[in-house]
Amino acid sequence: MAQLIITAETGESTSLGLSDDTVTIGRRRDNALCLPHLSVSGYHARVISDSSCLILEDLDSTNGTLVNGRKIDRHFLLHADEIVIGNYKLKYSETYTSTPPQPEELKNVTPMQSVTPIVEPHLEQIISEVAALRVASGKKTGALVALEKPLTTVGKTGGDIGAIAKKDTGYYFLPMNARTQPIKHNGKGVSPQIEIKLAGGDFIEIGGEYLEFVYPYYS
Repeated sequence: MAQLIITAETGESTSLGLSDDTVTIGRRRDNALCLPHLSVSGYHARVISDSSCLILEDLDSTNGTLVNGRKIDRHFLLHADEIVIGNYKLKYSETYTSTPPQPEELKNVTPMQSVTPIVEPHLEQIISEVAALRVASGKKTGALVALEKPLTTVGKTGGDIGAIAKKDTGYYFLPMNARTQPIKHNGKGVSPQIEIKLAGGDFIEIGGEYLEFVYPYYS
């Protein structure tokens, strides 16, 4: 069975057997391979099986997917291909064993069927009850705002306005008014005054700005 060998900035490594027809990779925890770092998109890439070949596809990620130093949209995987996704380095291997590989460069790898997310030391403290908004367009792209208050407004005074409420059951987006452009959630138009529960990786489009909901927020 083929596998991906994943290495974080710290040098910590693990591996994932590619036994499923589709293996999704991204920051959100419902991916088969969760890489919990802000350099990784919510749904960043995937590996799919096609006629006995494995193909790596980028899912329109923010920072792109590199294979052997080149940015790709779609790539047929070959043994020993080196992949970069955000702050993580992955290596594709067509050999999978139930015991740690013997080559020197892989001696610290522990193969497993599923991967426990690798978290860098400075991100170990997960503030699970706090989320954040990341600006995903314009001059302030990458800026983060922690959603620590019970209510945080987004948009511009006199224009399109919405609010994000922090509740015991999660975070909710409430479109308040759309005076200039339709307000959208994950690309779909939403109606004012109708509350929407948010999940990590969701996108809000308001007043011409794109905002990504980041949850959990690693402080």
